Amino acid sequence: MRTVYHRFPTSFDLDFELRRSFADTLRCLEQLNNSHTTRKRGLNLIKCQVTLQIAQHKTTFAPLESVPDAGGKVTEMADLRMIVRETRLTPEAKVPVSENVFLLRLVDRGASTEVTVAKEGRKGEMDAMDVKSILMDACP
Repeated sequence: MRTVYHRFPTSFDLDFELRRSFADTLRCLEQLNNSHTTRKRGLNLIKCQVTLQIAQHKTTFAPLESVPDAGGKVTEMADLRMIVRETRLTPEAKVPVSENVFLLRLVDRGASTEVTVAKEGRKGEMDAMDVKSILMDACP
């Protein structure tokens, strides 16, 4: 079953390969979904939360967890929306910094998976290379 989004942009920001099979890549993304990391940026501590959605009915996106075992059910191609929220953590409060939204297209290439990244809108400070590093860290 392919899950595609009919409005995926024809121009994109980055195209690269992950040295994992398509099913393994989807399983890895299932583990990345709803996870967060923290890192230092200057003097600030930044929490980075990742949420993934999968294309549904070619026109909308649904939470990735709504398709149990996506790695076993989805084949050939999958379009996903990746939302990365950054929050500055201070002793007094959590301050939202930015929300970055990316569209991902995963294509099965046998022993590897082709990943195409396009940023949706202009909000946020992150770019496609940041998404690549998040995916490379999550799927070594």
